[in-house]
Amino acid sequence: MSKQASRFQKTVMSLGYRGKGIFKPLNTGWIDEHTACVREWIANIFFYQKNGTVIMIDAGYSYERLKEKMDWLGIDPSSVENILITHQDTDHVGALETDSDGLFRNAKIVIGETENKYLTGEVRRKVIFGAYQLPLVKTDNEKILVHDGEVLYFNDIKVECILCPGHTWGHMVYLIDDAYLFTGDTIWFGADGGYSFINSLAEDNNLAKQSLKKLEQLLRERNLRPKIITGHTGWSQDPDFAFAHIDKVCNSLEKQKPFDPTAPYDGYEESDDTKEKAQSERLAERTCVHAPDYKNWMPKGMVNGFAAGAAVCACGYIAADLLMKDKSETTRKLAKSALATGAAALGGASAWCQMLHNRFSYEGKRKLSKQIIEGIASYIHIPEGGKGLDVGCGSGALAIAAAKANQNASVRGIDTWGPEYADYNQKRCEDNAKAEGASNVSFCKGNAIHLDFDDETFDVVMSNYVYHNIAGHNKQQLLRETLRVLKKGGTFAIHDIMSKARYGDMEKFVEQLKAEGYEDVHLIPTDEGLFMSKAEAVCMALNGSCLLVGRK
Repeated sequence: MSKQASRFQKTVMSLGYRGKGIFKPLNTGWIDEHTACVREWIANIFFYQKNGTVIMIDAGYSYERLKEKMDWLGIDPSSVENILITHQDTDHVGALETDSDGLFRNAKIVIGETENKYLTGEVRRKVIFGAYQLPLVKTDNEKILVHDGEVLYFNDIKVECILCPGHTWGHMVYLIDDAYLFTGDTIWFGADGGYSFINSLAEDNNLAKQSLKKLEQLLRERNLRPKIITGHTGWSQDPDFAFAHIDKVCNSLEKQKPFDPTAPYDGYEESDDTKEKAQSERLAERTCVHAPDYKNWMPKGMVNGFAAGAAVCACGYIAADLLMKDKSETTRKLAKSALATGAAALGGASAWCQMLHNRFSYEGKRKLSKQIIEGIASYIHIPEGGKGLDVGCGSGALAIAAAKANQNASVRGIDTWGPEYADYNQKRCEDNAKAEGASNVSFCKGNAIHLDFDDETFDVVMSNYVYHNIAGHNKQQLLRETLRVLKKGGTFAIHDIMSKARYGDMEKFVEQLKAEGYEDVHLIPTDEGLFMSKAEAVCMALNGSCLLVGRK
């Protein structure tokens, strides 16, 4: 059943968990000189080696690339004589099942006596809050059954078995040489520390939390500070981080908050797991992530507002005959027609806004906003000790990106932060800069119509999707006002929807700048593949997007 179960999980769990920030597996590589890791989609399996002895911790999926990735690490499957199993779920025992590729046929498996009851069929594994019973796992490998507190030695490697029931009834964690704690599916590392593992997959969530409290107490009483290594979310040697929220459970039904920007959109997509990285980079420790919040150019409130309007119109349509029974049939028909039209129009508007929200989201798959910001920032080069200005900085994304890319310069972001953009304000910009570790950026109120700076103040000026929102003002004059504060020899990178209807003849404007002595002036379409395709731009009402760059 391992191959079938592995394929099933890859399909179903990929769809169910993508975008939620739950699974954050380590890529294949080495944590340190003793401990190696292989990534199998969302899961990690580990190898501990010392003085020629190799112990494997968990056996992962029935995964076709396991031997290939072990080869990256220089580990021969035949060298593995003992495998420590934390629990019997498919993503932890698949390579040991009878229909697997049989890489470890001769290895002995260490498993808790209680957990072994799943393998014998005495107890059946249930997930999805107990609603679904998993298929019976079958393996022919010789077993070593262990109990809570039992200590084993494999040559000079010490293994202590610690029972942590909850995720499964007999889940075991393994403390190796008092320095490495392999926790399987007991702890989940969020952006702000450890939680009890995923709620929907546990046999008993309350028991799981109790087990983690006992585990923390055991380590602290013995003054142990091992590397705490999880099955799906990396490792940490900071006990305060690892046990930060173990009285709470990771909720699989929602996107995680605070959201971890390092989490892959889909943990089953592993194109970034490469041989080159495995052989050249150590696997970094998990730490507390203070994620920036750049908000979304299409606010969720607008999506919900249109949806609510559509729902009201739909309810009105359904109830029209009852509410207007004293009206003529013609009047009722006209009212129902209007309500149906309103429901369709508002529903369509809600769907369109939701599409925009998804594509702009920094936490989604497309991340168009992030791509645009990083794309503009690649054109911004501030001389050492120089100053940059971001006009209409919003939540600070472009100013911060420019500051991070030009750390020996300073960047100022300005905005009116009007009531129409309630989620954008100076404090949010400052919080985002702090979260990004950008200390060379500052923010203050300002207005693109009249900038409160002297002529030739800045070495670089920049902006992103600002001027088209300023109604009643000539857009080319707004550009002139921005260029006024740019030093001679300074550069500019200004991105906006520069359609002729909004901006007039921009090709002529570029020629005017060149005639005035501006150099290297280019109007670069960004809706023809640079940031987005033409079709996508039309769909999102961003057609005509251009990046104006040059030197004064």
